[in-house]
Amino acid sequence: MQEKIYREQIAANSNAVDLDFWRHPEGISVPDDELRFLLVPDLVESLAIGDVAQQVHDYQAAHSESPELITKALIVTMGGMLPGVLLYDHLVQGRAAKAPKIEFGTIGVSLYKGPGVRYDKPRVQHGISIPISDETVLLVDDLGDMGGTMKFLTGYIQDSGAHKALNLVLYMKPAAKETCCADFYFGETPQDTWIITPRERVETLVKRVPVWKQRGASEAECRRRLIDIIGYPAAVVEQYLPGVFALSD
Repeated sequence: MQEKIYREQIAANSNAVDLDFWRHPEGISVPDDELRFLLVPDLVESLAIGDVAQQVHDYQAAHSESPELITKALIVTMGGMLPGVLLYDHLVQGRAAKAPKIEFGTIGVSLYKGPGVRYDKPRVQHGISIPISDETVLLVDDLGDMGGTMKFLTGYIQDSGAHKALNLVLYMKPAAKETCCADFYFGETPQDTWIITPRERVETLVKRVPVWKQRGASEAECRRRLIDIIGYPAAVVEQYLPGVFALSD
């Protein structure tokens, strides 16, 4: 039943998207892979951002006369860039008449030295781009996976002079909830779910096809998994799969 609903929701139009399903999706299995995959359509991400933005609007209304009022937002690159741009429209253009304008900036952080090789702790790749001293800062990212990045950045922002740091993501996983739960988020997924947001469809294809090929999958089988099982747009697969498969050892 879960797989049937998933396939329906991947192709749903704006009138048929079931946000309750997307709040607690489990992803879908493919042969010979220990992970489950969840392709988040552009429309779903847009609607999810609207949901999380309303949480922030409610927070702002409740803290209108408090130093806890959010006045700055930092988009965490790369993951937070798409949700951050969408969120800007809601929080800046859509703010209440008397609410202050939130100034948006960026901060870059990295977890990996190279493919599959993690640093001992996250590293700041580029610093805070706007003044945050004595401000309440909203950190915007796409996902809380293990929670290490959110915990690190929360401390980093506070050590950099902020009054307070809050976190916003689209999805939380169990390990992240235990380590550093976001203050605002749309949904939750199991730990083994590989979430494919609109900004990382090609990235996921590039990273996973070589694994499938190594485990014996043909190019046709990789195409079937991407399009028929996970729900990739056929145009994206046809554009990138042949070259990725040919170069994979």
